[in-house]
Amino acid sequence: MNIPQKRALIAFATLIFVLLATFIIGTLARGYRFDFTGKKLKPTGLLVANSIPKGAQVWIDDKLKTATDQTIALPPGQYKVEIKKPGYSTWKKNLQIDKEVAVTTDAYLFPLAPDLKSLGFTGIINPNLSPNGTKVVYLIPIATDSLEEVGMGIIDLAEKTLGHSFKSRVLVKTRSDFNFDQTTVDWSPDSRKILLTTSQNDDKEYFILDISQTYDFTVLPIISTPPSQVLKTIARWQKEKELEKKELFSKFPEVMETILKEKCQDVAFSPDETKILYQTAKAAKIPEKLIAKEIIGASTQKEERNLVSGNWYIYDLKEDKNFLILKEEENEKIKIKWFPTSKHLLLVEKGKKVEIVEYDGTNRITVYAGPFESSFVFPFPSGKSLLISTSLNGSGKKLPHLYAVSLY
Repeated sequence: MNIPQKRALIAFATLIFVLLATFIIGTLARGYRFDFTGKKLKPTGLLVANSIPKGAQVWIDDKLKTATDQTIALPPGQYKVEIKKPGYSTWKKNLQIDKEVAVTTDAYLFPLAPDLKSLGFTGIINPNLSPNGTKVVYLIPIATDSLEEVGMGIIDLAEKTLGHSFKSRVLVKTRSDFNFDQTTVDWSPDSRKILLTTSQNDDKEYFILDISQTYDFTVLPIISTPPSQVLKTIARWQKEKELEKKELFSKFPEVMETILKEKCQDVAFSPDETKILYQTAKAAKIPEKLIAKEIIGASTQKEERNLVSGNWYIYDLKEDKNFLILKEEENEKIKIKWFPTSKHLLLVEKGKKVEIVEYDGTNRITVYAGPFESSFVFPFPSGKSLLISTSLNGSGKKLPHLYAVSLY
């Protein structure tokens, strides 16, 4: 065999090796495994077991298999999957594994005994969260050792790379005789300005404030915003909200958009704008297969497409799935809102507890139980903590403080 023939043979062998290796890797990636008993390739599915925090145990059909952040090949079928970590809630679901399909858990485990940390503020009332969830304004009616000035404060909830995970400052300094009981705050849609409305001496006054600045209302005269300008500003803000809502609705199938507008109320989009939380005002039915494209690895949890009046549901745009979250009988005592992950919801039961539930209605757990102002429970933008307002002593005689409840 001459040199050119040897080179051709080597090149051919290399090509065969590369093709064979590619085939084997691709076959394994699709979930196929070699069955030594039957001496053939057998199709399996893949379970991608992820968790926050990491390092949790993965139990399948009551058997410990591995730790999280691993991929497990399983024969097609339904499995009871549990993810556990000492000191944290247990995540559990019945998952359908199909051949050549990867199913991801993305399990969030929450501490059974979360830390409660004071943010250092005393004597505040009427805390108000910005539309983008990153800032809170609150009224300071009484001067204290920690807050020598009365007026309005603002706290930034955004995470910082160094130092404290928040910072606060006085936004508006007022006189001690300021009428806090007749003062309201409204945010602009972009969370950059607020409309402060107050009644002093039976006369309404309006102030449009830029949150990046500081205002001193102790220096007289205080020049308020003319009512005509306020009306124009409110009209502009309302138009901006309507345009934003219209744009979000346009992403959903036309049939679903019609149902949401005509049969539902209290509609709220998830932070990532892929899901919508709503309460039905009238019974309706969501048709099957609103999205023509087949979704690989879609949720296999039970869904509800027959809508009952008064119930709360979530529609998932990506997977064309609709899940029941709350029944009508729970509406009176529970408030519901989105969590920053877009995969969870906060359920606030008045005066009792705060729960978190996944968007498909599974894994409902209590993350805080104790005294708190039920009108003010909000997650930090990172989802790592909850912001609550409470006096902790439960007597109601002291003004509440702001606290952070650590979630992970």
